[in-house]
Amino acid sequence: MISLRQHFQGAVLRWRDLELATQYLIASVSVVLMVSVVSGMLISAVLNQSAIDDRTERTALFLEGVFSAALQDVADGGEISDVSIARLNAVMAYEDFAGRYPYLEVWLPDGRIVYSNSSVLMGRQLPLPIEAQQAFQGSVRWAFADLSAQEHTLREFESPLLEVYAPVHKLGSDEIIAVVEIHETTEGIEHSLTNTTLVVWSFVVAGALAAIVVLFGIVQRGSRTIQAQRHDLAERLKASLHLRAQVGEVQEARRLSDNAALLAQKRLKLASADLHDGPSQLINFALLKAQESAEAKTPSERQRNLNAMRTSLITALSEIRSISHGLILPDIANLSLDAIVDLAIETHEARTGTGVVRKGQFGRNRAALETQIALYRIVQEGLNNAFRHSGDSPVTVFSEISGHHARIEIRNPITTHRPREPHELSGMGLDGLKARVEILNGSFAARQVGDEFSLDVSLDLERPDD
Repeated sequence: MISLRQHFQGAVLRWRDLELATQYLIASVSVVLMVSVVSGMLISAVLNQSAIDDRTERTALFLEGVFSAALQDVADGGEISDVSIARLNAVMAYEDFAGRYPYLEVWLPDGRIVYSNSSVLMGRQLPLPIEAQQAFQGSVRWAFADLSAQEHTLREFESPLLEVYAPVHKLGSDEIIAVVEIHETTEGIEHSLTNTTLVVWSFVVAGALAAIVVLFGIVQRGSRTIQAQRHDLAERLKASLHLRAQVGEVQEARRLSDNAALLAQKRLKLASADLHDGPSQLINFALLKAQESAEAKTPSERQRNLNAMRTSLITALSEIRSISHGLILPDIANLSLDAIVDLAIETHEARTGTGVVRKGQFGRNRAALETQIALYRIVQEGLNNAFRHSGDSPVTVFSEISGHHARIEIRNPITTHRPREPHELSGMGLDGLKARVEILNGSFAARQVGDEFSLDVSLDLERPDD
């Protein structure tokens, strides 16, 4: 009887007998399938959540605009007047409005329903829903209707509705006097979410198939090349005695190979600096915002930190894709020197919320591609370093043309110092910039005078683009 170990050994042997392209096809399909399923589910969930959040925020603004004036009677413990009830009934009587929003309740903090277009709920006092409690704290909340809740069983709800809870403020103040609960039909939402999900999965599946087909074609060609090279090497062994006459060619090939290796090493150093100066800094900033979000005391502060974190991660992902695609930053080759500096400043301001003062202009359109990339990274890393040590204090970026050199200087006061977190890389900040500048035959100076730090870099504009 064949043991499990023998089965495994046989499978390994059969796997080794497969061509490289076939092995890759099996492995890639498995991996891409798993990644596609996970990414499709995550992207769909995020987009659907975002779509509902956006829809409910707009609904909340609409509700407060429509019902705020009619609900001012309940301020300071008052009762809703017959005139206000008539106004609310008139709004709910519109056929188009009622078709989309069939039910409306107005809750007070003590759980009383001072208005409902369902007579069975009018004037009742029920347990205040969790979403309504949160709305009394100033936030907009939504949930799909719990058909087992008392206010729904009284009306014998059978189909789910989307409940939106929106706070109503006292005119002229931030005091919340009531919470409007409106029920929205789910047909439109379900249609929108279904379309979003279909689009997401279409892109995920198409991308996965394209990746598999393209990469399989490359690997298959490489596999055939390897097989051909094996046969060719066997033939060359027979003619090895004739290679003495080709010593000169071999030496030349070696020299070219050494040059190519040096160029590849140089490219790798620049790519490493690109990854550190761009995506890693953005990810570090996102992790900082994640920590601040966890320590946030209010929903608005937490949402602001989450938005900053999401923007930073999206930017980092975009840069990683661009670097992986061509080892250059997106659009850098098509920008002027001043536009590159402005782009780095605008990105920093959007990500950190701090201000940067720009002084001086280059007055020149372009330089070598590697010089333009270095200029962007210098400004980006310099501003990141300033943000670490200066917080919200003003930072000044000065630029000028001096002969055949572009000089950029970043000055910032030293008011604070945030220690490195364990997840952050070390030894690649200013040292990485210095190495990048030296590769391009530029000059680099970083110094501290009193309570001010200055990063002064000069780049050679006449250097040819490799």
